[in-house]
Amino acid sequence: MNRAIKNVTASVLLFIIILAGYTNSFNASWHLDDYPNILENPRIHLTEFSFESIINTFYASFDNGLYQGKKMYRPVPCFTFALNWYFGGDNVFGYHVVNFSIHFLTAFILFLTVFNLFETPNLKSRFNNKNQYYAAFITAVLWAVNPIQTQAVTYIVQRMASMGAMFYILGFYFYIKARNSNSLQNRVFFFLSCLMSYLLALGSKENTVILPMALLLAEIVFFQDTAKPETRKRLLIITGAGAVLILIIGGLFLGRNPLSVIGSYEHRTFTLFQRIMTQPRILLLYLSQIFYPVPGRLSIEHDIAVSTSLFQPWTTIPAILTIIFLIGAAVILIKERPVVSFAIFFFFLNHVIESSVIALELVFEHRNYLPSMFLFFLYHWECLHFLNTTGRKI
Repeated sequence: MNRAIKNVTASVLLFIIILAGYTNSFNASWHLDDYPNILENPRIHLTEFSFESIINTFYASFDNGLYQGKKMYRPVPCFTFALNWYFGGDNVFGYHVVNFSIHFLTAFILFLTVFNLFETPNLKSRFNNKNQYYAAFITAVLWAVNPIQTQAVTYIVQRMASMGAMFYILGFYFYIKARNSNSLQNRVFFFLSCLMSYLLALGSKENTVILPMALLLAEIVFFQDTAKPETRKRLLIITGAGAVLILIIGGLFLGRNPLSVIGSYEHRTFTLFQRIMTQPRILLLYLSQIFYPVPGRLSIEHDIAVSTSLFQPWTTIPAILTIIFLIGAAVILIKERPVVSFAIFFFFLNHVIESSVIALELVFEHRNYLPSMFLFFLYHWECLHFLNTTGRKI
């Protein structure tokens, strides 16, 4: 069976499995931020296909109870909301069909991405794995049907999160394809496709600004020989420059001072310090929900006690130490267990925007839609590694 047929087979099976999990969600009602962003937003209520009305959907910002329309706000998903409104008004079915389609496409792109990661130098050199299609498929399935993703798929306005993640992982996929290619023409095409995907991701949700750092992480883990001192020094410089570049790109794209995105805490019941202290506990909550996703632990809202110090509540310091341990383990294992390191780094890296200093709500499950992707690759890779080292077969 050639690669094209295998890809088609995988896509059909993925579609059937994911549809089975979400078949009862297509009539789920509107909730919370759906109202100000869609139902009550005049710029989303597209009634004609004119240049002006389409451009208006790009400026559907909602600030302090007013639809000011003065700044561009997540134009890609907002335009798709407007298309939904044009064809179906406030009927939720069409919105859910689009959200489901985005989820399926994201899962399929994740499948392709994991498959191509097996062909990178630092993984391919470890063992000739004949089960890469199986591993990529299982990774995509485990990610797509995990209950932690439900909020990003069925909470209609969180199309912003799922669409941003879709273009983000698409850009990541194109980068891996470019680096694996021996053809200059193909490399140029894939790098340009990566850039275009990045712009579409930025136009969907701002947290995707972190993609260049994820690409650098992939470069370090999957392509570079980090045992060489000169490589480590060069990568350290690039990492610092990349962090600054992301701030600049984010600021230019959003049309504001990069530092201003931290926002004001005047309208919050917690301070900046308390948010920083609380987030380690929340990150561990997310991980526990991913690996132990029983219904009673999942909710559109969570009542989290704010950490006011390292010892109040007492779980604050253990949470901080646990995260330090995980990141330290990722550093130590980068040569011996590259997928383990990458999955850990990827999870925390993609929580940096929404789980650090910005004055957002403390916790939302949909924030795990993107960061959780490679945690399932980690699990399956370790199973394959065990089978390979013991000489067993699947």
